Parts: sequence; structure tokens; C-alpha cells
Amino acid sequence: MRKRYMINFSTVSDEDLYSMCTEGDEGAWQYIYNYILTICKWRKWNLRDEPEEIAQQVTLHLIEKALKKVKEKTKFRHFVKTMTINKIKDSFKKRRHEEYLDEIKTNKKGEEFVPEYANPGPSHDNVLMKIEMVSVIEKAIDALSSACSNVVREYLNFKMGLYKDYKELSKVLKMPVPTISSKVRRCLDKLLQSKEIKEVFW
Repeated sequence: MRKRYMINFSTVSDEDLYSMCTEGDEGAWQYIYNYILTICKWRKWNLRDEPEEIAQQVTLHLIEKALKKVKEKTKFRHFVKTMTINKIKDSFKKRRHEEYLDEIKTNKKGEEFVPEYANPGPSHDNVLMKIEMVSVIEKAIDALSSACSNVVREYLNFKMGLYKDYKELSKVLKMPVPTISSKVRRCLDKLLQSKEIKEVFW
């Protein structure tokens, strides 16, 4: 893989980042792995599986197969984020099923019985609910104008910890720091008024 030094990959456009990954740039792939890992470590997931293991699986799948499936190079990070969230969702569903099987007991006569309700634990239900909410929100964001969808998506990335401060976010959005708050507020208002959000949350 070819190396490129002294690059702030968080400010690299999605299209350029995609090109760098297809060219085998080590720095770009390290950034992608860290990007995925940050999503996996988001505190609201309360992730029980090792985030590093999920991040490695997603990155490997991206390298081996999924990179070729990216249709919109200008939404490369969004593609990676969606793929990561789907992997987290699958991981929790699989664990729920495993815990259900673990709760199948054997009585003294050796007869198996299944509890009326196999409780997978509230954390799993909460996480799955939050993941589903993220999926709905992502669809609503996609329905916004391109300018607003970009602002909202990058602002949410910032809130998830993918950017260290407003200064870095301003470089990504290519707008002054003082402008970000008002722009985000206007775009979030539009998001909250969208049909997709109202159908689920109101």
C-alpha cells in the first residue's frame, strides 16, 4: 500500500477519500478503520461485542468486497457508516438469538422447555431501538436538500465524536465556525418537520 503523510483525512472529501482507498493508501484505510471504530464505540450503543472486532470485520469486508459496491463516491462516509450500523444491528440480533437458546432449560426429567419470554436483557432492546431510529433518521436526512443533508450528517458525526472540535467541523463543512450553529439549527428544524420523522416520532 502506498503511504501519504501529513494528511488530515477528516477534511478530505468523500470522493477523494474513496479514490485514496481504492489506490491502497495506508493512511486512508487507517482513517476508515478509526472512523468505523468510533461508530462502534458510540456510548449509546452500549456495545457488548468487542468494538475492535466489529470494526475489523467491517473494514475487511469493505476492502474485499464492499468497496466495489459504492455507487455514490460523494457519499462514501455515509456508505461506510450505514454498513457499520447494519453490522452492529446484525451482531445484536445474533446475540439475542444465542441468549434465547441459552435460556432453554432442561428439567429433572430431561424434558426441554422454553420460557414463555426469553428476556434478552434491556440493553439489547434499547440498542436495537436506537439503531432502528438511526436508520429512520438517515432516510429523513437523505430526503433533505443536498446542502442541508450534508450539514446535518456532518454535525451528527461531530456529536458522535468523529471530529474533535468545531474548528475541524468547519473545515469539513467549509464554513466559518460562527455560521455553523445557525445553519445546523435551520437544517435540524427542516429535519424535524420532515414526513419520515413525524411518522415515527410524533
